[in-house]
Amino acid sequence: MTVRSLAPGRARASGARSLRLVRAEIMKVRTTRTWWLFLAGFTLFTAAALTSNGFSHHYQLYPQPDLPDRAQALAQAARARTPAGVAAIAASMMTSGQILSVLFAMLLGMRAATDEFAQHTAAATFMTVPRRARVIGAKLTAVICLGALFWLVATVASGVTTAFFLHGQHLSAPLASWTVIRPVLLSLLAFATWATLGLSLGTLIRSPAGAVIAGLAGYAGGFAAAELISRLIYNLDGQAWILGASVIAPAVATEVMISPGRAFPHAPASWAGALIMAGYALALAAAAITVIRRRDVT
Repeated sequence: MTVRSLAPGRARASGARSLRLVRAEIMKVRTTRTWWLFLAGFTLFTAAALTSNGFSHHYQLYPQPDLPDRAQALAQAARARTPAGVAAIAASMMTSGQILSVLFAMLLGMRAATDEFAQHTAAATFMTVPRRARVIGAKLTAVICLGALFWLVATVASGVTTAFFLHGQHLSAPLASWTVIRPVLLSLLAFATWATLGLSLGTLIRSPAGAVIAGLAGYAGGFAAAELISRLIYNLDGQAWILGASVIAPAVATEVMISPGRAFPHAPASWAGALIMAGYALALAAAAITVIRRRDVT
């Protein structure tokens, strides 16, 4: 007699249910006007960042004749035209404005959570799927996918613009080089972690205004506080590594993570910023799942 286990069938059914949950959460977001406003705003911001960065690099390559330190500017332009310099310019163009544009992913993640509570649909969602951790997991997957879509839009637009820019400046750089690919891939991680942070904050705080204030305060306030404190300690102690300790702030960690080179003097390696952001995302996601499993959602 042959005994067949039900485990494979249950696993397939569970996987199918999880996929349907993720699709449902993506549909909740993309069928709202907010999603299209975020996408349009993100596209316009990316275009503006690319334009600004392009002008900056153009004047770096072709210094103006009326500069007071023209000799130094010419030396910098010569270094910028070396293979390493051109690769750095290409990497900078490919990540134009993304230190700030990750906030779009954070805000979208917040709305995916807070809209459920503001419109009183959370109770219906959790009654349909009583396992709340599974719902939050589906929401996390959905907002990470949408954050990755933001990244894809920015990467495609930046890739096309960078290729035309380098051609117009009579330069050539392989966009497939590791110098360019590394910050681009790390920026994907940045979009994913900020989307996770946004959803987690929205789940923990629930109020749309409160979540936005907390998120922006954590970004801007954390950056300012980390820079101020590290500078004060450095002035007292004089240890150079203290300046790099500001990477503990999420905004600084993001800058360190996706900058083509060193984000600032004494900055740690890019993996340090990636590790810190992943830690923040995992910690807040775990807190959000723990709270939502215990809190009344009505």
